[in-house]
Amino acid sequence: MLDAGTAKKLIDKNLSYDEVKRLAVKLVQHASPQTRLLEAEPQVLALIKDVVMPELQQSGLKPFIDKMGNLILIIKGRQPKGRLMLVGYAMCAAPSTMKNPYSGEIVDGAPYKLGGECVWGRGACEQKGSLAAMMAAVKFIGNHNVELPSDLYFVVSTAGETGKHDSLVHVLDHGNVQAEWCVIDGPPEIQLGNKGRVDVLVVVKGKQAHSSRPWEGINAIDGAMQVLERLKPLMPTPEDKRHPELGNVSLTTNAIESFPKATHTIQSECRIMFDRRLLPGDDPAKAIEQMKDAIGKIEPFEIEVQPRDFMYPSEVAKDAEVVQVLEQGIRTMLNYEPKFCYSTAANDTGLFNHRGIQAINYGARDIRFQHTDHDLVALNNVFNAAKVFAFLGIHR
Repeated sequence: MLDAGTAKKLIDKNLSYDEVKRLAVKLVQHASPQTRLLEAEPQVLALIKDVVMPELQQSGLKPFIDKMGNLILIIKGRQPKGRLMLVGYAMCAAPSTMKNPYSGEIVDGAPYKLGGECVWGRGACEQKGSLAAMMAAVKFIGNHNVELPSDLYFVVSTAGETGKHDSLVHVLDHGNVQAEWCVIDGPPEIQLGNKGRVDVLVVVKGKQAHSSRPWEGINAIDGAMQVLERLKPLMPTPEDKRHPELGNVSLTTNAIESFPKATHTIQSECRIMFDRRLLPGDDPAKAIEQMKDAIGKIEPFEIEVQPRDFMYPSEVAKDAEVVQVLEQGIRTMLNYEPKFCYSTAANDTGLFNHRGIQAINYGARDIRFQHTDHDLVALNNVFNAAKVFAFLGIHR
């Protein structure tokens, strides 16, 4: 196994800024937006099959694609301890009102208070910058045929914006991966934890009638208004429980829809979708029970409270092995002390930690530019992340 100094010299000599830049531009120029098809969106699947996979194959690597369209690369190492997984994402947000969302244009970072060159385009900040860094790192390993200390897994998930763990559940259950540590796309700081989330659908049922004879019906919209009124004490923060870094839990109303879709009709059903954020250690079942208790019975309506998509909250201690490994990589390759952060947004680290795999976030993203009309990523951040990922691959 290479010692840290030798690993750094090899990476500094052979991993180039221009290669990282090329990959970042190429990924951004291939549209892979979230649509109603979610993980089955052809553009997302094509990014993995037609862009990522050939790039890895050109470096002598042998990735495969599973039944959900996820890419999995397994590079065998010398010993069983310290097996590491890197996870990137193919799906990004829809372009919305962003101008030239797939140009991959190189722009000056100064107007955005970023140093050096930036890649402009949808997904550059949130997914494709870190994905380019991971690809550059594993391509470096493939090109130089370095013996790894232990197995390295590289996964490109079809998800990224779906709000659920399905894609990576499939990888863990069927992908023949046995990692002990995992680093998932994230910011240039070491992200130790994040909130989780459970979507809760409240269905209010009444009785349909012609709106000229409202006394013959039971308007589900009226019932929904009472539900919202009873849940007001829980919004936006249901209780005093607080995390020192993540703050309070929260409950928000995200969508309201009534049925049937017909004019002059008393609505027989109204559906309200709530977003309940969770702190590390929270039980989603208890959060849902809290909502049920607050709503209670509202006559003459029938009310159902249904849990929907769910993502685990996450937190890893600063002295966890995966944190120490990443800290060494940052100190060695970038010559500065790592910083730490937390995120209020849910992501897949919670799934891995729930499965007993230590997982944290690290990469090139800057939350200020996610889902905005000026989605971009600093190439210096991408290059730095690539060097750290390469170091993690060959020295742990």
